[in-house]
Amino acid sequence: MSTGTREISAEEQALREDTAAAFRLLDKYGMSDLTNGSVVARLPGEENWFLTHPHGLFFHEMKASDLIRVNMDGNAIDMPGTPTNFAVCRPAASIFRARPDVNAIIHAHGMGVMAVAAQANGLLPCLTEAAIPFYNQLGYIEGDFFFEPDYCAEIAQCLGHNRALIYRHHAFASVGATVSESFFYAFSLNVACKLQMSITASGEPYVVPPKETCDRHYDAAFGGDWKADGSVEWPGLRRMLDTEDPSYAA
Repeated sequence: MSTGTREISAEEQALREDTAAAFRLLDKYGMSDLTNGSVVARLPGEENWFLTHPHGLFFHEMKASDLIRVNMDGNAIDMPGTPTNFAVCRPAASIFRARPDVNAIIHAHGMGVMAVAAQANGLLPCLTEAAIPFYNQLGYIEGDFFFEPDYCAEIAQCLGHNRALIYRHHAFASVGATVSESFFYAFSLNVACKLQMSITASGEPYVVPPKETCDRHYDAAFGGDWKADGSVEWPGLRRMLDTEDPSYAA
């Protein structure tokens, strides 16, 4: 396939389709926010380049061919002058530099996460099944909207080895080796936070599992051959999009 005058490899096209699919799915599951947020994916074989979207497109209209290649400074490689979002590219570049294991980053504004982001205790450990992936795997940082270099470096530091980062009074980022993994953690984190808000708002007593129980639950999800990373669910999510509106892959 080609975009403009450049031929696109099958591997890059597959990544573009997964990335566009993640945008559509974030919108479907209530994690889009007008033009805010992003899905970025490191290009195969080009560790210092990644795919992002032109600033101004909405999640529900994203297509594989819309995505543009940028360098770590957020500058478009193929289409100089294409508007990119510095609030997307700067923190993404910082995370990619710090985490060679990360190839996809989602920054989104899920309502559940934004609510928990304002709570002093953050996400409670293993309160629900959806919270299990984030047991000792969730960082926090104060929200800031300028995304200056020092703050972007702090983002990578606060994310650390974790699967996700909550920006206080703002939003979240989830990371993964693949787009599907990053989406799975975004989906799970938002569900976990929405459930926590419902549980705590009920006024009924609730039980936070003890450490021994949390350890056991986490080991069940990540301790053996099985890994809860979205790889099982992703093909079905893509099939759902193909049925509903396959234009994301164009």
